[in-house]
Amino acid sequence: MSDTPDQPSDTVVYDSIGYDERGREGVYAPLTVTDDKREKNVLLQSPYVIPIVFLPGIMGTNLKKRGEDGRVMWRPPNNDLRGAGETIGALFTYLFKNAKKRQNDLDKEQLEVDPGGPLDSGESELTEQQMRERGWGAILRTSYHPMMGHLEKRLNAIMQYAKHESWWIDSGRENPQEYGEQKGLAALSDAELKKAAGYRYEVWAGGYNWLQSNRDSGKDIQKLIENTILQSCKKRDLIAKKVIVVTHSMGGLVSRALTNIHQCDKVLGVVHGVQPATGAPAAYKRMRAGFEGVSKVVLGRNAAEVTAVLANAPGGLELLPSADYRNGQPWLKVRDGQTKVESLALPTTGDPYTEIYSSKAWYGLVPESSDSLLDPAGGNQSIGRSSGSARLPFNNVINEVKQFHSSISSQYHPQTYAQYGAQGARSGSRGGVLGSGAFAAQNRFAWGEVTWEIQRGGAPAPAFDPTSAMIQTDHHNGTLHLADGRQLDIALPDALGDGTVPEPSGAAPGQAGAIASFVHGQGHAGSHNSEFGYDHQESYNDERAIFATLYSIVKIAQSADWRPE
Repeated sequence: MSDTPDQPSDTVVYDSIGYDERGREGVYAPLTVTDDKREKNVLLQSPYVIPIVFLPGIMGTNLKKRGEDGRVMWRPPNNDLRGAGETIGALFTYLFKNAKKRQNDLDKEQLEVDPGGPLDSGESELTEQQMRERGWGAILRTSYHPMMGHLEKRLNAIMQYAKHESWWIDSGRENPQEYGEQKGLAALSDAELKKAAGYRYEVWAGGYNWLQSNRDSGKDIQKLIENTILQSCKKRDLIAKKVIVVTHSMGGLVSRALTNIHQCDKVLGVVHGVQPATGAPAAYKRMRAGFEGVSKVVLGRNAAEVTAVLANAPGGLELLPSADYRNGQPWLKVRDGQTKVESLALPTTGDPYTEIYSSKAWYGLVPESSDSLLDPAGGNQSIGRSSGSARLPFNNVINEVKQFHSSISSQYHPQTYAQYGAQGARSGSRGGVLGSGAFAAQNRFAWGEVTWEIQRGGAPAPAFDPTSAMIQTDHHNGTLHLADGRQLDIALPDALGDGTVPEPSGAAPGQAGAIASFVHGQGHAGSHNSEFGYDHQESYNDERAIFATLYSIVKIAQSADWRPE
């Protein structure tokens, strides 16, 4: 009997579990000639592995001080009963953190990934040691660990029809259009399931320093894949040649840097979830007015607290709308609150970097009157300023953002699958506690545009000239008072989305050639879209996102070629 190509040893013959035409497990151990004395080792699990590498979104990776200090500097609270204590503690802590303290705490040059966060094995049945080794402790538990547990369990039970795992019978073979798939792909076939079942799947977390450029994070993830994940498989006599990357939000930008900038050839395919593929105007809104809801206490209550961190964090600024957002159409506007007549619409030349982000005008990302917000700590050496104005280094970062956007524009891995939320107002069930509507979100609108509305109190007013407007007071919460007595407010979001990423940005991968694009939310095709749409941060706790991810992984696994047929 000849050795199997790429088998882990030349002294042991490995025979793994196979499946017959009915999906039943069986061991196929061919007889050897009498002078072949090698040991027969019947494996209970396949030695052929496809690692799944999950990349979280911005602020979803725990961070600590570099080196011996090792103090925890960013560990977002987990939003469940188990995490109630840490949530209260985090709210209390951040309630008293001003902009200067936030800037010093979240200095990208001083931080690294913290793998020591809380764990939840979920359905995976992994041990704490296994989860630590795979990096689960580096990322937000409640938003990501349940989904990772689902993947670990379901992918390793694809053909186990006779056992308790029935998801692949009840749901896994449904037509993907019932879950919002828009390109007419077929349901998974028996042959595809059997091919995917020939591999074992290990779910890893790819935490990264979300303050640094996604270009740098992509390089860090490449090192993780090549030097840690694939090497770990090799050390355990497992055969794994490539990984499948699953992303959430900004993790999608990291993945595109990994495959399209750094040309990593160890990626079999990519599954993107709620990616701000061409950016999100919410990033502008939050730089000018702070975050929304209770989370603003931790993430930033106003422009001062948010700008202190994000103006010095290329990764966060790379979430701003790129030049190809909505094909270059204007998305920053000024209009009369009563007549809705627009007096400004930017960008006019398809260049948001010059017209908005570097602009000193009152409508710029950081207007001249807010220069002090760029460096409240003053003279921070690690961000390249020793004294004087912080405007020059900020403009340099904006130029880096422009270059990054250009490098990934319309660029995706050839095996790309995507999903996104496009919910508007709630319809049907009132949601909330016992369907009463209490504590229920009434919509998932996102800022597809950011509009400054002129409030004039019903009185006639002269035409507004945005180029000559003089700001008297900027409250840093989305309200401006002008020298002529008029007031401008940022209008509420009104675009379909998931509360953060608007539909045009979520849909961009599908328009750029992704193999599949799933849209989720009421009003879209598919029986499962009768349910209210998910929130951006919690998207992977929705069964529609779980289906789209599992379906996509099985499809990508068809191109794996390191298990002999």
